[in-house]
Amino acid sequence: VYLRVDGGEDGEEMTTSQENRVLILKMAIKCADISNTSRAPPLSRNWAHRIILEYRDQIAEERRRQLPQSFPSLDDIPKSQVMFINLFARNLLSAYFNFLEFNHLTDQLTDTFKHWDAYDETNPY
Repeated sequence: VYLRVDGGEDGEEMTTSQENRVLILKMAIKCADISNTSRAPPLSRNWAHRIILEYRDQIAEERRRQLPQSFPSLDDIPKSQVMFINLFARNLLSAYFNFLEFNHLTDQLTDTFKHWDAYDETNPY
């Protein structure tokens, strides 16, 4: 994948292909890190549980060591996923999937968001 950005009145190239490749790779790594939200609900649910368990272990260890808690308790998994998608995942993943022309993953992200957002006591996830 090559990107070229021309700028300025004289058309001076602002970035090189190497810089673009590095940026794309950095974005790929970040997107892979948060891609759970673009998986089908059964997979997303499994990963969300694993992440919550990891956070709970982290909080327990911080308490054991009498350290300040680094993040709030995440007891409500569906609400935490909705918040995460809204605050972090949706814009970055949608932009990256659009760039790659992976529209099916943007659609999956929307479906997974709807899954988590529809949760309540009568509709367990």
